Amino acid sequence: MGRMASASVPAPSADRPLRVAFFTDSFVPTHDGVAQVTDSLARALRARGHEVTVFTVRTPGGRPWEVRGDGVRVRRYGALSAPRYPQYRVALLPWAPRAPGGSRFDVVHLHTPGFVGLAGWMFARRRGIPSVGTYHTNLADMLRGAGRNRASEAFFRGWGRFSAELCRSCDLATAPTEAARDALVRTGRAPLRQEPRVVPNGVDTDAFRPGVAVPDWRARLGIGPDAPLVTFLGRLTRDKGAQRFLDALERLGTTRRWAAVIGGEGPEAPSIRDRLGPGSPLAERARYLGAVPEPEKVALLAQSQLFVLPSLSDTSSVALLEAMACGVPAVVTSHAGPAEIVRRSSVGSLVDPEDPAAVAAAMGQLLDDPRLRQERADRGRAWVVAHASAKSMAAEFVEEYRRLLVPSGAEGRRGPVR
Repeated sequence: MGRMASASVPAPSADRPLRVAFFTDSFVPTHDGVAQVTDSLARALRARGHEVTVFTVRTPGGRPWEVRGDGVRVRRYGALSAPRYPQYRVALLPWAPRAPGGSRFDVVHLHTPGFVGLAGWMFARRRGIPSVGTYHTNLADMLRGAGRNRASEAFFRGWGRFSAELCRSCDLATAPTEAARDALVRTGRAPLRQEPRVVPNGVDTDAFRPGVAVPDWRARLGIGPDAPLVTFLGRLTRDKGAQRFLDALERLGTTRRWAAVIGGEGPEAPSIRDRLGPGSPLAERARYLGAVPEPEKVALLAQSQLFVLPSLSDTSSVALLEAMACGVPAVVTSHAGPAEIVRRSSVGSLVDPEDPAAVAAAMGQLLDDPRLRQERADRGRAWVVAHASAKSMAAEFVEEYRRLLVPSGAEGRRGPVR
């Protein structure tokens, strides 16, 4: 699955803007981490003067072609809703992409292992364009929370292997954390053309910041000013841990003052509504919000006092980075990428996500200690600004793109790593 040689295409000069094509099966307005990070990267690359065209799926009512106000071009393919995940779309025949005006791309960047990602790989290979594949999602870890029937096991194992193979078959594979890179190296058989690079995910630290007061979520939800707000945001699937979050809330008891919200959508939404319905132990203190609109998410995070991530599968967690940028301390899974972020930033407490008592104890410690919450909030915000902003992510990817464009045999190009 190696890249075909390009027909003597000169490498762009070090100062010429690059022409980058993203291929992703998840992009705004979809609500998930891949959609948010690819959108942030596209906007940050445009702000640096590069041309970006995103090939993705079309949402109901969406246009096939769009040039956004920030200059990012978006080509959307016809798609159908994914079974059990109506917020996701499956593209129909996403082949033969063309850029507006027939311009040639310098780099193809794949972000997902779906039909659009595969189309991008085929396009890059056919045209002899250098390809980058980012390993955003560890589907093998998702299997741990997806149920244990044979059909789900076969699906996630097969898709997980394909995801790794697609990234490994690109000219360069990247991952947002060391944990994700190690998982990619362990998975798949296709020879790596060079060692995978770690390029941390980034968020817009100008948009995600402390002190955003509109809309007023406390007034909207009827939460008093003295009750610390505990927040879960994420896809509502077993691996993400919304049910584990509720298990931990039940163990917090009624002696402390707190309120909680769950934002997101997915297969577990009906059972979460049931758990928070009239007569339940959490009915008076916890609310299910559904999908939180992106313009309102910043205010929700900025007005939260604690963010909880009891996930089994995240390679990084964009939601965690957004919460940190808003100055929110966190209780975070001890698994994989999020744990790596917490160890480096000292933003929160690491817990076994499958131990509700441990999650509750860590939450209680921070709820009882406003000074500790503020110290961790300040450290988290400072760390994201320094190490995980969209600007820094874009700068690192530009460096990797340009390194790929060095002519074959020149310094910096390496042979396959097996």
